Amino acid sequence: MFRYACNMAKASAKLLIRNKAFIAVGIVLPLVATLLINIWSNTDKIEIKDTVYEIEEPDKIIAYEVDFNRFPVKIYDMVCNQESKNLCESLNSSGMFQIFRVISEAYDINAIEESARNTALEDKVGAIVILHDNPEDTVLYRVGEDERFELLEDTLEFLLSNQVEINNDNDINYITVSSSDKIDYYKTREFSYCLAIASMAFIFGGVLVLNTVIAERNDNVYSRIMLSNANRGSYLLSKFMLVVGFSLIQTLVMVIAFIMFVRLDIGISLWQFAIILFLEGMVFNLLSLCSGLFLDSVAGSSLIAFTIWSMSSLLAGTYFDIENASASYKRIAMLMPQRWGMLAVSRFQNGDNSGLSLILCATAVFLVIILVIGVIGLKISDD
Repeated sequence: MFRYACNMAKASAKLLIRNKAFIAVGIVLPLVATLLINIWSNTDKIEIKDTVYEIEEPDKIIAYEVDFNRFPVKIYDMVCNQESKNLCESLNSSGMFQIFRVISEAYDINAIEESARNTALEDKVGAIVILHDNPEDTVLYRVGEDERFELLEDTLEFLLSNQVEINNDNDINYITVSSSDKIDYYKTREFSYCLAIASMAFIFGGVLVLNTVIAERNDNVYSRIMLSNANRGSYLLSKFMLVVGFSLIQTLVMVIAFIMFVRLDIGISLWQFAIILFLEGMVFNLLSLCSGLFLDSVAGSSLIAFTIWSMSSLLAGTYFDIENASASYKRIAMLMPQRWGMLAVSRFQNGDNSGLSLILCATAVFLVIILVIGVIGLKISDD
């Protein structure tokens, strides 16, 4: 079976390489995807501080300084004494909240409320607090649907009534969900952009492999194969070998381009970069091949491939941060292969080598599901 599969894979590979689209999908697109890593080379890294951010102007945009692992809170301090400053530092030191303190003693309440409305509509913030001399007059506004707001509400009430600080010596402890699997988009965005475009190359690679299947059917090559000692299993294995080979070629192009042209440190090693891309390549190549078997048409499969690529890259959050999106959106994102690649990169960047087992297991699950779809598609097309 394996010998027959190898012979069929070699014959199909010749058709694949002679295809004019091979250069674009196998070389040009992977090269462009790798070069996109350099798009952030002249962009300063966002520095996230653990201390309270002091802001002089109420309308200053804070979105670019937000630490997405903490709950951003903008506090308009109309008191501006040591007690109000201590309150802000106490909230910040809890580790759950990121505090932006606006020095507001020179502004009247109308200006502060107008600034708060603009902040809620135009900036990135989870809650807004307006501190008054009388703690009972302090106002807390909720922005968005983050569940951490209730914790902020309880903590602020406790601090205003007791005027204590939260530190390691207090009896107040927070049990929080581990953020090890939260993706810091600003650390992974170089790889995310690369993966988004590489996914296009991978998924159209599957279309080229599908083209060899359709050509073999039209030329009655498949019928002759079925009359020989080979069977459907060896035929499927040959196409899987073709997918693996094509993914290797695309990954090799990207690795060479990474070595030669990329000077930006993306926080992962070369072998980690190569392994993630190769596994993602196998998933998308096989996905477009197996889904195209149902249509038995290169044009139709190309349309499906483009739709899958565009929607999956968008939903996976390769273009923008989705950590503060709704839980439903995040569950949908986890269905996309790119999201698992980003999770693996995030773990690697944090020094956690379990990112390798994560991406291997995710890839195995995707491949099993896709192969089952492919077998069904091939059986349907035979009938």
